[in-house]
Amino acid sequence: MKKIVTCSLLFFCICAIKLTAQEQPETDLVFTKLVHDFGDILLSDGKVSCTFTYTNKGSKPIVIQTVIASCGCTEPKWDKAPILPGKSGNISVTYLNDQGPYPFDKTIAIYSTASDRPITLRIRGVVHEKKRTVSELFPITYGPFRLRNAQYHLGQISQGEAKTDSAQVVNDGKSTIEIGFTNVSKGLNISVNPKKLKSGERGYIRYIIDTKQYKDWGTVTYYAQPLVNGKREGATPIEILVDIRDNFNHYTQEQMANAPILLAEQTSARFENAKKGSKIEKSFSISNQGKSPLLLHKASAPNDYTTVVNMPKEIAPGKSANVTIAVNTAKLNGEFVTGVTIITNVPSRPAFSLMVTGTVVP
Repeated sequence: MKKIVTCSLLFFCICAIKLTAQEQPETDLVFTKLVHDFGDILLSDGKVSCTFTYTNKGSKPIVIQTVIASCGCTEPKWDKAPILPGKSGNISVTYLNDQGPYPFDKTIAIYSTASDRPITLRIRGVVHEKKRTVSELFPITYGPFRLRNAQYHLGQISQGEAKTDSAQVVNDGKSTIEIGFTNVSKGLNISVNPKKLKSGERGYIRYIIDTKQYKDWGTVTYYAQPLVNGKREGATPIEILVDIRDNFNHYTQEQMANAPILLAEQTSARFENAKKGSKIEKSFSISNQGKSPLLLHKASAPNDYTTVVNMPKEIAPGKSANVTIAVNTAKLNGEFVTGVTIITNVPSRPAFSLMVTGTVVP
């Protein structure tokens, strides 16, 4: 019983977190890379540095106004002089490596005259006190092909845009292997660079989620099954999780003023002493107080005993409708907490949760 309550509460906590990952804004200041992975380093290595190179692809000079690191352990340096059209430059970033033997993932926000939105760079790596074996560093195996993790999180993506990331991999075999993938989810582009890994060689798995290829909403998991020398390896595929929302980044003031506004009469309901095996239902009244249609894109539940049995796809301005949640109590005993998260086209409330709690008796 404790496990059910804990898992459900965790689901609601995760849904309530505002994801801060941003897509790269369209700008004339173009970087050759947005992420630098230091890989595995030792505390004894001391400071480590990398360079991000940019080019002014526009027709006017660009000035980098300021560069802000997310942590005092990260020190950026940049040229304050205007960047002329067609010219390039560098931003040097140093990680002080004084935070202890832990993984790190730091961001550097670049503010410039090229855009009213910052460009976000990232540095990351794993710090160790002492050297570790390949099997310790890359515990996930697909034959000789090894990864640090079998599941990766890309954070939030705006509908209609794409997002990419990468992760280190290694060939732990005695001969060169060629890596490919099968059963790849629609909307996922995944590859390994280099495609052929020599014995002991490290490379990068690169994955891109493109929401233009496959339109979905909310928390979505994409899959890819590794192939080693053309043969399937491993029982389970690689998973990549994303959270897909409407793209409000380019909304004008007029669009924001005319956007839908969601109002729920209540967001939680409770049942007492529901008989085990019964199916209980609760309807929640949702109204649109805005000036354009309210779209309910998708509803997701954290378990298989909670379902949405009724949800309109659209609510007109000034109108109301019901969303009905059903709970099958056959697997429940005593106290329970469950519910759904609904993805909408409301800029101020792109996702909201409806909760059902109660007790189940024999």
